[in-house]
Amino acid sequence: MRKPLRIHKTWLVALAITIVALGTVISVLVFATGDSRLTIAAYSDVIRFEAEGVATLQVRIFDLSGKEVWNSSVVSGGIVDWDRNNDFGERLAYGAYIYSAQGWNAEGDLIFQKNGKLALMPGDKVQLQAAPVVSSSSGQMNTLPISDASLTLQPKALGETYICSQLGVGTASPTNPISVLYTGDQEGIRLSNSGLFVLGPNRADLNVKMYSTFSDSAAWDYLIGLSGGSGGHGQLRFVTGPSGSPQPRMVVDKIGRVGIGTIAPNATLEVHGSATNLLALYDPVAPTDPKFRVEKTGTVRADGAYYSGTGGFHTGSADVAERINTSEWVEPGNVVEIDPEHPGFFRKSSSPYSTKVAGIISTSPGVVLGNSFDASADKWEDNRPVLAVTGRVPCKVSTENGRIQIGDLLVASSTPGIAMKGEPDASVGAVVGKAMEPLEDETGTIVVQVMLR
Repeated sequence: MRKPLRIHKTWLVALAITIVALGTVISVLVFATGDSRLTIAAYSDVIRFEAEGVATLQVRIFDLSGKEVWNSSVVSGGIVDWDRNNDFGERLAYGAYIYSAQGWNAEGDLIFQKNGKLALMPGDKVQLQAAPVVSSSSGQMNTLPISDASLTLQPKALGETYICSQLGVGTASPTNPISVLYTGDQEGIRLSNSGLFVLGPNRADLNVKMYSTFSDSAAWDYLIGLSGGSGGHGQLRFVTGPSGSPQPRMVVDKIGRVGIGTIAPNATLEVHGSATNLLALYDPVAPTDPKFRVEKTGTVRADGAYYSGTGGFHTGSADVAERINTSEWVEPGNVVEIDPEHPGFFRKSSSPYSTKVAGIISTSPGVVLGNSFDASADKWEDNRPVLAVTGRVPCKVSTENGRIQIGDLLVASSTPGIAMKGEPDASVGAVVGKAMEPLEDETGTIVVQVMLR
């Protein structure tokens, strides 16, 4: 008999060693009370709630009367640790409590929720059971905190307050957070008996309308309409008009194009004006007299002088240039002269001190004159060279007549299209500009103040 006894003692010793090795972790039994992805483990200092596959998690603890005693709020991740204290940091007494856990995915959709009974016992032990049915203060039977199917939820995202429920108006079976059922051509929602705001199925292809006045039997003159019908998918319309024939005054379509006087804009902003003007600004004293207008032909007219005040006309370049015809290839910085063999054309300067010089080919003019309009392409497109007639431009120069100093007069050299330093007495009628920079090398490009004399 002693040998079996020794075996029994050995088994008890082994069990004690195993419990010590496990430390403070206590396994708990969870009865099926909802989603099985929730696991709960009791440690010496906390009770851990862990849910699989959630982006945020919330755990709440209630007493058996339904009063919330602790709320983790919505936390990132799938783990919540509860230290067995209430929201005031006070240790909860041993006894039965209700836990409620819910989790959301990264998009904020509720994908997990579970309720159950949690019993705190001496020795930091915890037992979990199905949520109990208890009597409320009114004597009715309730499941605490609420059944899984209609749980009042905290937010989808951190820091929000959100009740995820379903409200039905005109229907006992809502399929969305708010479901409104309408019949036939009647509005689903109307605010005020005069129809200040109407949400309906299909009135003149406008599903949402805000009215200034409304009369089913006379005129309905609404200000704003959101279209979802065949007449204009995804349009925001500002319209007025009699019953049955509203006239759009302004439209914003689904890709952000704005139309004024049209319901089908083809540009970011499209304006359909009157028979005369596309755009007109009127004198407030004489409202029939437009002072600035863009005519339907594209002509821009302003009845008065242009004044810039202290602002001026600003451009990043420093010269005024005009489009010219050339009889040979020219490039920016070339000195050009009138071509005597081709009237109306220009060419590179061809001889020293040429009196036919007309200017310098501009690199990037601030103002361009003489552009041609391409009617077939409906745009200004002119690739001819631009000749600087005043201002400062880069110019190709050489030291053929000596080093160039700032302020030297520049004339045509013997190299076609290249300027050089000119002698004052010999430069009359041949000056193309004054040097704004020096030149030490044989050739180069310097900034020149264009001045013909």
